[in-house]
Amino acid sequence: MTDSPASSRGAAVLADRLSVLAMALFVIYGVRVVAIAIPLRPLDTLWQLDVISALISAAAIPLLGLALLHLAAYLNPDDSALVRRRDALARWAILAVLGFLLLIPVQAYASWSAVSTARTTLTTQLTTANRNFALVREAISAATSLQDLQARLQSLQSPELGIRFENLGLPLAETQRQMLGRLNDIQEQVKTRINAPPPEAIENVARNSIRVMGTSLVYALAFAIAAQRRGQELPLLVELLTIWSLRQQADRSRRGVSGAPDRDYLAQLAPPEDDPTRLP
Repeated sequence: MTDSPASSRGAAVLADRLSVLAMALFVIYGVRVVAIAIPLRPLDTLWQLDVISALISAAAIPLLGLALLHLAAYLNPDDSALVRRRDALARWAILAVLGFLLLIPVQAYASWSAVSTARTTLTTQLTTANRNFALVREAISAATSLQDLQARLQSLQSPELGIRFENLGLPLAETQRQMLGRLNDIQEQVKTRINAPPPEAIENVARNSIRVMGTSLVYALAFAIAAQRRGQELPLLVELLTIWSLRQQADRSRRGVSGAPDRDYLAQLAPPEDDPTRLP
């Protein structure tokens, strides 16, 4: 039985609608990613993480669009323009596969760089604070009089230390002792505030990186099943798996494994009744 004209027209109309929806999904995804990526700061670790998050979180949108486009071409294979569009985007999907695979090392590097930068920043802050405290401590210890002490401290005083010394009306030695005690207390407070990233924060970064890298791999495989090289009928993933299987069979054959592996593999691709070499 053949399809009725009404059924064919309905399939063509549905295919056109699915094609339009697919293109709309591609545009939505592109606009969303571009809005986050601009302005471009490719050397900024935070920018890299934001773009990766945007690419991953919305990757289902173009994947659905590609699936709708395949379905539209299946429903209306007589529409040459639709088939060409499907074939072109299936080839472009190869870039999506490579892109999601590339996100895996980029995410790993960006996460490591973010933790490393945080640690470096805190180390720099702590080193600077210790140097300032050492200068103040040296000025207090080297003072020869209360007036000299005040003059030294006024020349070294910096806002970020948050220290406001004053003449307590005590002898120089006692004033120095109390000021050094207060300085030590403030230094300990600063050290407490300037801490390395807690283990929980590092674990969260690692856990998020693993999640993103795993999701990137899944999306790469998903796009690979919808991607096609020019002139190939098989999806990219099936083509790669076939090549890998043939190479595995060839390696086993070279190692002297008994049997005819290539023949066995090819026999699995078609039923026995379709094999022209099979004797009745």
